[in-house]
Formats: sequence, structure tokens, C-alpha cells
Amino acid sequence: MDKKSTKKKSKIFKKILYVFLVCVICVVLFISAYIFGIEEWQEFDPKQAAEMQLCTILYDVSGQPFQELYNTERRYYIEFEKLPDYVAQAFIAIEDARFYEHAGFDLVRIGGALLADLRSGSFSQGASTITQQLVKLSYLKNEKTVTRKVAEILMAIKLEKRYTKDEILELYLNRAYFGNGAHGIDTAAREYFGKTASELSLAEAALLAGMVKSPSGYDPRNHFEEAKQRQELVLLQMKEQNFISDTQENQAKTEQLTIIEKQETSYKYGFYTDYVIDEAAKLLTLTYAELMEGGYQIYTYLDPEQQTYLEEYGLKEDAFPEAAEDGELCQCAAVILSAQHNGITALIGGRTHETRLAFNRASAMRRQPGSAIKPVMVYAPAIEYLGYETTSLLLDQPEDFLGYTPRNSGNTYRGWVTLRDAVAYSINLPAVKLLNEVGVSRAKSYASSVGIPFEEKDKNLSLALGGFTTGVSPLELAASYMPFASGGYYDAPSTIYRILDAQGNVIYQRQEKPKNVLSEQSAFLMSSLLQSSVEYGTAKTLNEVGISLCAKTGTSTYDDASNNKDAWIVAYNPEYIVCCWMGFDNPDDSHYLEKGITGGTYPAQMAAGIFSHIYQDKQAPDFNVPASIAAIEIDAYQLKENLELRPANSDRESCTEYYRKDQIPEELSPKAKQMNVEKKDGYPRIQFSGYSQYTYALERKEVGENDFTLLARLKGGESYIDKEAQKNKTYIYRLTPEEFYTPQYESIYLYIP
Repeated sequence: MDKKSTKKKSKIFKKILYVFLVCVICVVLFISAYIFGIEEWQEFDPKQAAEMQLCTILYDVSGQPFQELYNTERRYYIEFEKLPDYVAQAFIAIEDARFYEHAGFDLVRIGGALLADLRSGSFSQGASTITQQLVKLSYLKNEKTVTRKVAEILMAIKLEKRYTKDEILELYLNRAYFGNGAHGIDTAAREYFGKTASELSLAEAALLAGMVKSPSGYDPRNHFEEAKQRQELVLLQMKEQNFISDTQENQAKTEQLTIIEKQETSYKYGFYTDYVIDEAAKLLTLTYAELMEGGYQIYTYLDPEQQTYLEEYGLKEDAFPEAAEDGELCQCAAVILSAQHNGITALIGGRTHETRLAFNRASAMRRQPGSAIKPVMVYAPAIEYLGYETTSLLLDQPEDFLGYTPRNSGNTYRGWVTLRDAVAYSINLPAVKLLNEVGVSRAKSYASSVGIPFEEKDKNLSLALGGFTTGVSPLELAASYMPFASGGYYDAPSTIYRILDAQGNVIYQRQEKPKNVLSEQSAFLMSSLLQSSVEYGTAKTLNEVGISLCAKTGTSTYDDASNNKDAWIVAYNPEYIVCCWMGFDNPDDSHYLEKGITGGTYPAQMAAGIFSHIYQDKQAPDFNVPASIAAIEIDAYQLKENLELRPANSDRESCTEYYRKDQIPEELSPKAKQMNVEKKDGYPRIQFSGYSQYTYALERKEVGENDFTLLARLKGGESYIDKEAQKNKTYIYRLTPEEFYTPQYESIYLYIP
């Protein structure tokens, strides 16, 4: 036997001995681990590998993400099918070349690692497969003991029986840590390259695959050269394992890698985001931690431009009353709602957002609303339940209501005033008298239906002027105006319209089913009154915006010197409702609003700015007059002097007032006073009395016919000669005021020449 043959046999013997020793060692270790680690191994549930923290994402009204939320692990989940093949191959090549061949552990690698450990006297060698790494990431601590290692192998075998290879790869890629708080391949792709993992190039995928061994040591921002060398090793392994060609390897090596700068962790739109978190947690009955690590997709009504405007406005020093002597700032809160579904499009609960889940004055603070509550508590119920019109007269004079003696601002009284002026000038006495007439209980019932809260003690007429025990929040007050803007409908305000779980299933969908709480006519008449507040009343600052707006101001007083503690305004049009509040958090002798600072000053300026911003590049809508409402030109002098109402006179100034068509005052009614048919020049002549500003349709039909024929359109007081009438026939003439579209008079006439 020659020397070569002897050496060959010696090598074969050594290999056999090596394998035998490995097998013996493994059997011994397996038995010992089974004996000492049986409890841990048996308790392991493979489903734990799929249980991981996922980022919850918030989306704005356009469907664009604006905030990611996470608890302790920042992770975006991506399905295996969405990844390019080379992404998984890069990890297999560098981490576990025989991944698709073994049953969870690699005996060859284990044997080599064990012998190396025996030689070194330590347990420094890992030899973990991807399946074993997934076990460690999801269940075990990173401890290197023989017992723990074998328990890890047993768990890996268990894991392989539960999941397919591709499922294990998907779970591993989504659990692996890449440094800088990036858990999972998709998060890492966003962190370092500003893209999703489905968009990674081969070169980028190889760089990330190389990082998992030492995320800090191969951080491409701090150790680019080391990361690049590791990337080239990954590419070499991919080529040797026939995952890529020589050409692909060379192209990837020479590709220019662009690592984006570290993005500072932001918390955008703080007050709005806080409210979304709170609302979502309540809707899903979750803790904040469960919400932020559950991978939910939360779709909101947020308008980023509106929200940004509110936040920037809060930073304007000259837009607010002066700070107190001790430097404490006058605070604010503002809400913008959609008038059609009460979705919250923007919200701030203070001038600045200092910390997450901060106190939100827009939703959590309740203060006395002053006169801003009058439309909800007094005027809408009076119009709806008692039939009050815009020209109804109210007596403005001091009165004692069983010991309650309210007064007007400045102790001035006007005598008889119209409902329109009482609203526009925010006069107190008429409001209290109207509430007394409506009844506190009935008024509270309506106010409750639009979200206004009451305490048990809130039973008095002082509610007409905002005298609540606790008060209302800006959000509640804004939402209570929704029926005026929407034509009589109310829905509870919300920031969220849809929530999806981590698998993309819809688990919450807001049902937009506003309830009808006010008639369309009453809603329009209320808006007409509040337009006057903007045109010439306490909210006239808004008139400068140049669009059709309705508003009501409110101010609660601090002391008898007319210093104030709360200043409010609620303003709206058919698209948006805005509420602004200003004041100090804890009013006292050192913290109050100076005399003259009311809802019509700083808050009104803020509301004006909001509407100007919203409509800077688009047309603002006007309010549509319902078909059941008549617009009537009346004599302005008669109205101003509280005299009998009369239709407009061409010789004097006129104004437009609105009435329910079935409740027009008799003196203004378009109804013809009488209708006569007589012979004139041998033909029927139809005469009637009526106001000249109205148009009437004169129609005729022969007795026995079904349909009327239009003869003429006449102004009030005009007459008509029917020269087409035929002899010895009986006709029915009908007169209809076109403002009503319903017949008023029918006269039967036998035409005998």
C-alpha cells in the first residue's frame, strides 16, 4: 500500500471519527438538555414566534400616513411574497446556507461549533440556524449554555413542525433587529434607505443582511467601511451558493449606496394625535400600550393644512391677550369640524404641545360658555317649539324671575327688539325670558340631544347666559352647532372613520347616521339670525373675511368690574364649524382677561384667520334657502320702529326677512285678499288683491276637464281679461302665488255673453 493511499484512508477515518464524536456529543447533550430543560421546552408554543409588536399607523383624510406609534419595538410587518427573492436569499447565504435542507438545526455546524468551544473552553460559537434565531428572538434570552442551546434546538424542531420554511423566513425577517430601533426588514429599509423592503435593490438587501450579526458594528451611518465589507461578503456567499451570477455580484458591489440621515423621532400634530390615540383605545377597548404595538391602521379626518395653521397660530404672541404679571400665558383651544358629519379636521388644546397625551383643553376642559350657548339653549328651541320668527318682538327690560335678576352688559336696555337684533347684539334679558317661556326642561332636552352635558344642579334660568355648574368643552360646543350648519342633523364628533387590524381587516367603521334634531326651517332661520351677528353684531370682525358666515360670541365674567375669564366664539358655514376659546387655566385676581377682551375680539380674530386660510384658494359656499322658506322684502322702517309689518315700499328702504311658508304673518302674506270674476267688454275679467312684489299664476280649466291651462302670470293687484273663453261654458279659474306653488283660490264662472 502506497503512502497516498494510507493518507487517504487516514483522512476518511478521521472524518468518520469526527462525525461519530459529534453524534455522541449531541446525543449526550440532547439527553441532558431534555432532562434538565424539559419544562421550558414543553412550555414553548410555536405561535409565540408570530406574536410581535407592530407599529400602528395614523392616516389623514387623504389617506396619507402622518404618525407611527409603537411601544418598545418599532416594526413594520411585510409579507414574504412582497419581497424580491434576493432579499431572503441574502440572509440564507450569510446566516444559514442549508436552511431549506435541515429540520431546524444544522448538525454539521453544531458539531464544528462544539469542537471549537471544547478547544477554547468557552461557549462562544453560535451555530444557530435561522429557525433557532427565530426561537431566540421570540422566546429565549441570548444565553450561551449547553442546556439552553439544546433547548433551543428542540424548540426549533417544534417550530419547524408548525410552520413552513417560507413562513419561518417571513417571521424571522420581521423579527430581526437592525439597530437604531429598527425591528424587521421593512423597518430597516425605511430607516436606512427611506423605502419599503419590497423596493430594496440587491446591494441594499445584502447590506441589511450583513447587519444582523452586529447592528451597531455594521451601522452604515457610523461604520460604513465595515458595513460595506460585510455586504461584499454576503454577495460573495450568494454567488457561491448560486443565488446570483458574477455579473450581479459585481453590479451590486459597485452600486452607489445612499444612506439617508437619521430621522428624528417626531410626534406630529400632538393634540390631534393624542385625541386619536384616546378615541381609538376606547373604540377598541385597548390599553394605550396594546394600541401602539398592535399594528393597527387608523384612518382619520385630519386636514394637515388646517392643523398646521392652528398650531402656528398658537405661537403668535400678538394674537393673544397679554400674559399675566407672573408670565403665565393666556391659553387657547380651537376645534374645526366638518359641518356635514362632525368629523374633527383639526384641533389644538393649548398654544403649544409639550408632552405626549398632554391635557387637551379642546376636549377635556369644561368652562362656562357665556352667550355662546344661547343659540343652542334658547333660540333654537324657541324657533322649533314655539314658532318664533326672526321678526318676533321681545321686551328688553329688567325683570325679576323669582329672585333671579339678570342684567345686560353695561346695564343698558332697548325696550322692544326683534329676535334678530336680540341675537345679533347678544342681549341678555330677552334670552332669559325666552328660556323661561320655552321651559328649562325642554330646552335642556334639546341641548342634550346635541351633546351638551349638564350637572344635576343645572336647572336654572341662568343656563340661558351660560351659567353652568361645570360648563362645556370647546369640542362639545362646536358640535352642538352642527344642526344649524347641516340643515337640522347632529352626530357625535370623531377623529376616526375607519380602523384596520394588522392583517388589513376592517374592525371599526364609523356609521355616519346623523340624527334629525331640528327641522330644516328652524336650522335655516337660526343661521339667518347668526349671520346678522357677523354682519353688524358682536361677531362683526368675521365680516372682514368676505364670505358667508354665521357666528355667536360668548364671554363669562370674572368680577363686577367686567373683567372676564372666558372668551368664546363659534362660527360656521355649510362646510365647517369652528370654535375658539381663550382664557387662563385657573382664573384668579392675577389671572383674568382685561375688561374689553370678549369673544368678539381675539377669539373672533382667530376664527376669521381660520376661515380666511381655509378659503384662500377656493370658493366658499352660501346657505341655500329651503323650499319651505319664503324670502320676503319688507318695509325696513316699519320693522325698525316696531310698527306693523308691511311689504317693501319702493319709496323707502327695504330688507329681506325669512318665514316658514305656512307661518307668514297675515300682513305680509302673498295670499290674494279676494278674487272676483265679472264680465268686462263681453269677456270674463278676473280681478284680485295682492301685494305687488309677488307673482301669481292664473290658470283655467273647463268643468269636467282634468288639467288647468296657464293663462298669465300677474303681479298683485293686476287684472286679466280672458278673451279666449267660449260662450255658454263653465270655467274654473285658479290663482296660485308662485312663492308657494300651491293653489289658493278657485272660482267657478259660467260665461254667458
